Amino acid sequence: MKKRILMYMLLSLVTCALSAQVVADRKVMWDYPVKPESKEWRETSYIEKIKKSQPPKELLKNWTSEVLFQYCINYPFNKVILLFNNPNDGFKRVYEQSSVWQEFIQRKDAIDVLTKYLESRPYKRLFTINNIESRNNELFIVFFLDKIVSETDFAANLDVRNRKKLTNIILQNHQSKKNYPEEFTGFHYNSSLSAMLKVSGDEKSLTGLREKTDNEFFIDENEEASIIKKVINFINK
Repeated sequence: MKKRILMYMLLSLVTCALSAQVVADRKVMWDYPVKPESKEWRETSYIEKIKKSQPPKELLKNWTSEVLFQYCINYPFNKVILLFNNPNDGFKRVYEQSSVWQEFIQRKDAIDVLTKYLESRPYKRLFTINNIESRNNELFIVFFLDKIVSETDFAANLDVRNRKKLTNIILQNHQSKKNYPEEFTGFHYNSSLSAMLKVSGDEKSLTGLREKTDNEFFIDENEEASIIKKVINFINK
């Protein structure tokens, strides 16, 4: 009798453990149901594609910030930003329709995930990627992250130490852009300037620059030098 009770207890524990594993797996096992360039993508309306690209809320809240960030950078509509003449308008459209990005910027540890990602992807390394499509995808993600920083409240709750750290990482990448003049023109070049102004809290200068960034080819070297000087002073003070 005792052996039978013990067996039942062991079976119950195994069952509970398996159930817990299934629940844990469900927290991360989800994929965007409609893939860009697929037949279903072409046949599904824009509104329906947006709807299907929002993860269930119970999963969204349970994902770690690292897992959530992977869903963010793989969000199917990120590149909609490139369909607008003004990338700020394009970004606004993408961000307002994305539950993953909105959730990410609210996370307290999002800054750790973001800085780790940016530090692992200096332009010098990205330009060693031989596959052009892969390289362009990586470059686009860094550009999009500049927009996340400059056009949302991501930096609002950062302490001074994290503000300076993030600003310095973006500055290093920005200064590397001069080594690849054919790749970075206009808003692709200015995105990091806007991000640094946002993190450093210089909203006045950011507003002035934002008004000019709808021009794909606009680069003002004097304005850039002034911004970098302000940014370096912010980092060092």
